[in-house]
Amino acid sequence: MRKRKADGKIAEWFREEAERIPVPADMKTELDRRIKDAERSRHMKKFSAKKVVLAAAAIALIGSVTAAAAGRLASSASHSYLNEQVKDYSALAEVEAAVGFEFPSVEEFSNGFRFVSALPVDSSDYDEDGNVLSSYKGVDLTYTDGTQDVTAYIYPSRAYEGETAGVPGVTPVWEGEKGGISLTVTRTVHKFVPADYEMTEEDIQAEQEGRLVFAYGSNEVEETVSYNCRFEKDGLSYELLGFDLTMEPEQLAEMAAELVTMGE
Repeated sequence: MRKRKADGKIAEWFREEAERIPVPADMKTELDRRIKDAERSRHMKKFSAKKVVLAAAAIALIGSVTAAAAGRLASSASHSYLNEQVKDYSALAEVEAAVGFEFPSVEEFSNGFRFVSALPVDSSDYDEDGNVLSSYKGVDLTYTDGTQDVTAYIYPSRAYEGETAGVPGVTPVWEGEKGGISLTVTRTVHKFVPADYEMTEEDIQAEQEGRLVFAYGSNEVEETVSYNCRFEKDGLSYELLGFDLTMEPEQLAEMAAELVTMGE
């Protein structure tokens, strides 16, 4: 229930940011259509630290809309459908066939997180003029320990992907090497507030300092913390994401390394 509530607020945040960032009308129409498709399926591609940060960087912050340098990636839209979700771990070969590439997976991590589902995701990237840079498929692998969820997003790497280092709102909380891979875990605090919410001086200062990322449209004031571990290996991009996790950030990095090791 908590994850669905967070997903709904994230979808609303994307819509708010999309309206603030000027984009060609035809591209905005396409993005709106994809958002509605995602909401009808009750699944929105989950928070991507990279995409959220780039989107907010156009105004102050981590997909459906991003902002980047001229001539490069300007926006990205993703959608998926629950009727394509696979909950049987032994049936992952069907998902690999659907997305067109093999990906590593774990039925149960050493820390007790167990496989819940796999979901194919369709994505498209656009340049500033609304031209499609590429369309590709990826997969969301969701795991749970019974009280909290971690989702691994795996998709083909693209040469024009941006970086999140130094972007306001995303704070590195762990850096190191696991399984021969250099990894960084980032933390972002999201404050969801009603549309008529008036920011306090503390809010303004926190936003300016990158300690809080604000999103409007919630019925009540609520803070959610996301943790993200993103990296690339052998032509694939990985993002492990969790909300309000009680584990140490290093444990998320350990899960990332364990996942990739299964593919070797």
